[in-house]
Amino acid sequence: RQMCIRDSSQPGSASEPSPPEPYLPAAMVLLLFMSLMINANLLSESVSTEKENQTIEILMLSITPHQMLAGKIIGLGIAGLLQTIAWIGTVFFLINTGGQTLNLPPGFTIPASILAWALVFFLLGFAMYASLLAGVGALASKLKEASQASFLVLAPLLVGYVVGLLAPLAEASRGALPVALSLFPLTAPVVMIMRLTDGSVPLWQLLLSAGLMVVATYLIVRAVAAMFRAQHLLSGQPFSVRRYFGALLGRA
Repeated sequence: RQMCIRDSSQPGSASEPSPPEPYLPAAMVLLLFMSLMINANLLSESVSTEKENQTIEILMLSITPHQMLAGKIIGLGIAGLLQTIAWIGTVFFLINTGGQTLNLPPGFTIPASILAWALVFFLLGFAMYASLLAGVGALASKLKEASQASFLVLAPLLVGYVVGLLAPLAEASRGALPVALSLFPLTAPVVMIMRLTDGSVPLWQLLLSAGLMVVATYLIVRAVAAMFRAQHLLSGQPFSVRRYFGALLGRA
């Protein structure tokens, strides 16, 4: 799969890349990272705020904790998907229709498949991180606690973001580390999109990465659904990393 399609019949198009071209993979990584981080964090903040102001007690009179979790993930997921489509769709439109304005080589385009895969990885990444952060919100008694604990959950995504930004600039997007991180579920959403945008990725790696993310998402959603119980949502205990991972692994 190739991010950019150049018309080799145009003199100099292959040997004289325009300045914006090397930065496109980093731009895609930034868009995916910001969209995932912003929308997933909203879920944690929503749950912890409702706990802090005791709105959660009123909500649980009419819906179950599992219904609450599903509703929040689906609602914010749709909103985040629309936002991601708008952001990436704008980049796709500008690149494919405004090449001369952006000083891109003649014949330079972005295949629509890149946009499709970006949305797939966004949805899977959002489901994973939104669920993990929902668990933080369920166990944190205050918004401040949830905000501090969110950094721990988002650390793998941050690692993928840094590698996704630096690898294409260092011409190392095909190195062992980027390839491994593009297959690891917690870093795949941003690193795989960087690799797709920067060059070719074997189809089997795309399918393997997406498949691993589906399995990881299923397991994480199941674990967090078990954390969404009245004893956690109505508890005033302070958040602790040990308690969080214990609940996530079904030990609490």
